[in-house]
Amino acid sequence: MELTVLLDDLPTLDDKLTWDCEIRRISERIANCPTPHVLGVHGNWGSGKTSFMRQLQHKLGGQFDEDGSVFRGRRFKPSRENKKIATVWFDAWRYQNELTPIVALLQEIRRQLSAMPMVREKFTKLGTIALRYTLDSLSDVGKAIGIEAIPSAEKIQKIGEQWEVQNHSQVLNTDSIRKHLHDTILSLLPRGNESRIVVFIDDLDRCNPKAAFRLLEGLKIYLNLPNCVFVLGMNENVLTDAIREEISVPGNAESGELDLRASHYLEKICTDIYRLPLPQDSSGLFSALLSESLSQEYVNAFNLCVGKSICLPPNPRRLKALANQWARFAGCIKLPESATDQAVWAARVTVAAYIHQFHRDLWERWHFNPDFWSEFLAWCIGERSTDSNGLTSAPSWASALKLTTRSLDPATAMPPVWAQQYPNPGDIDVLWIDELVRRYQDFLEPVDFEPLLAGKQLAKEVLNA
Repeated sequence: MELTVLLDDLPTLDDKLTWDCEIRRISERIANCPTPHVLGVHGNWGSGKTSFMRQLQHKLGGQFDEDGSVFRGRRFKPSRENKKIATVWFDAWRYQNELTPIVALLQEIRRQLSAMPMVREKFTKLGTIALRYTLDSLSDVGKAIGIEAIPSAEKIQKIGEQWEVQNHSQVLNTDSIRKHLHDTILSLLPRGNESRIVVFIDDLDRCNPKAAFRLLEGLKIYLNLPNCVFVLGMNENVLTDAIREEISVPGNAESGELDLRASHYLEKICTDIYRLPLPQDSSGLFSALLSESLSQEYVNAFNLCVGKSICLPPNPRRLKALANQWARFAGCIKLPESATDQAVWAARVTVAAYIHQFHRDLWERWHFNPDFWSEFLAWCIGERSTDSNGLTSAPSWASALKLTTRSLDPATAMPPVWAQQYPNPGDIDVLWIDELVRRYQDFLEPVDFEPLLAGKQLAKEVLNA
């Protein structure tokens, strides 16, 4: 019964998060906004930024070839032909070790534009030599920029002098480099000044701080051009931390001031930030993921168990990983026949899969000593929330975790609406499963988890009996 095909973490054009309206709205904005323009797409790791951006690219007429390996080499035709927009995809983290990431970006723009049918069609009358010459202009500008990783104002003159020696032409300062870039891009775009290039830069937050900063600097200095739109996929908090490590600040600046300076720097480059909405129904999304590989009886048991409760992280990547573990654990104990027993069965499977997937330290303690469950349960229901002096505390093994609520109703021992404590739903230290533990606490004894801790799969005939 264990999954034979695991859910993968590849981006997808299949919209399971009801983004369609937002995709349409933002794609229209990208297609019609004044240029130059930089749009930031913010989301926590695993929130679906790459899928969202790929869906935007597809909506704008982007066509992915085998280099867009996020789709396992499959070719995707554009949703509609759009000769006014050329889209380029750039995986920033792949080039983070380059001395000058902006040069790598120019080379990727050159490579992808050269493969676009609409660009080749424009140059049909002029011939391939004209196209190659125009594309080489991008490489030449990259070489000029590459002389100095991120040129400061006083070094621009030296760049120009070296360019003059190598190319026997007039000195190129930053403005003339930018003009040459703009002219070259316009000559490549299918309809010249009526067109625009939209460059999607993904995984900027996965780059080391220096590489991320250098790429942002390059965008600011060289590619702040008419007819250019950049869409940056980023975890805003991570990127701000990276900027903070690189910007020049007074030596006596405090942490709060560093954060403000980093935020202001990012705002200067990216004044337009769209923040991906979190899935409102994480249990419903998880149920849909289970349905892709499991029979409906197992999915129904999960739905009976959780009902409308909020007990899973609202993060697509984490839910995919949890679904893989859930299917594995579901094969360790037989599904009972009655609906009530099935709900309890699913609670045990969900709790074990959740802790195994997201909390290695807790799992290892529990796996080594099954009685650890009693301590974990006591903490979840509030019996380990104060010390001998009556002060709020938590066990050492739980010090890095947050319960969704610490306020229990004395009459029912059940929590109020989880949002009363307002934990940030994007934080990875929220123990989402605690509500499920509290609801089924009378049916979750250490002995009930022994087959799950052992992890042995039942025989197929037992599962199907």
